[in-house]
Amino acid sequence: MVDKIAKVDERCKRCADVSKWCGLTGNIFLTLFKGYIAILTGSLALMADAMHSAADILVSTVTITSITLAKRPPNKAHPYGYGKIEFFGGVFTGTVLLVGASFIVVSAICHLLNCVPKPPPHFVALGAAAISIVVNEALYRLMICGARRVNSASLEAEALDNRSDAFSSIPVFFGILGTQFGFTSLDPLAALFVGIMVGRIAFGLLSKNINGLMDTPLPSNEIKHIREMVVATAGVKDIDYLRTRRMGRLYMADMQILVNPKTTVKKSDAIAAEVRSALRREIKNLEDITIVCKADVEKQEEQTH
Repeated sequence: MVDKIAKVDERCKRCADVSKWCGLTGNIFLTLFKGYIAILTGSLALMADAMHSAADILVSTVTITSITLAKRPPNKAHPYGYGKIEFFGGVFTGTVLLVGASFIVVSAICHLLNCVPKPPPHFVALGAAAISIVVNEALYRLMICGARRVNSASLEAEALDNRSDAFSSIPVFFGILGTQFGFTSLDPLAALFVGIMVGRIAFGLLSKNINGLMDTPLPSNEIKHIREMVVATAGVKDIDYLRTRRMGRLYMADMQILVNPKTTVKKSDAIAAEVRSALRREIKNLEDITIVCKADVEKQEEQTH
């Protein structure tokens, strides 16, 4: 059973490594393809979509770099490892998207305020938008699977970015379609919508990854599960304190558990080892666990009185 789990985990890691390169390759293709068609057809919305994909190339490069560096083992200079590099990668991703979104929004508004009539883009732009939707959704599904399996913040950020690309290409498609029927303002309106969507995704990524850098705790349901497991361990009376945080894709926890005052040091060590072993079995990615045993003197005094 253990061998099967190890093989599955190894396959997931390989899948995550392959998916990040697929993301980079896919974004290069989409940037060149949509940019070329946008220039030929004169579609502002498709050009905005191409710029979004161009930003993704930089994002993909940052993701690959951060994941590679995060795998470096702990050393004297960084005793807790390099996991937080992934959060820096996520912050950079969000910043690049926010800048790109601002440029798209300003450009779209300028075109909307310009009252000079503009000819509709060539219908070929419709095909480019449709291909963009399909390719980006495929890249998202590939990368989000690997990201969740290995708990990679930066790979998840890139996957969500590709999902936002797929969504942003939908209004681009309908905007270009509308221009074919004389609604020429729909093209810059679609570009404006793309910019707003990209900005929303950027704010979400920045919030999540900045929280990771600030050592925020694990979700409340995970903490509740940890508490229940610790208290259910034989020999543990209660938990004096419990602190958790993320270090990239790994979780860390330190706690002080209360044991019977008559418990020997050897027995206390055995209880702590049992708690640590149970948590590592049940809580995925909980790697570094520090446990201190303390005699439950207060409850002992209450029972005496």
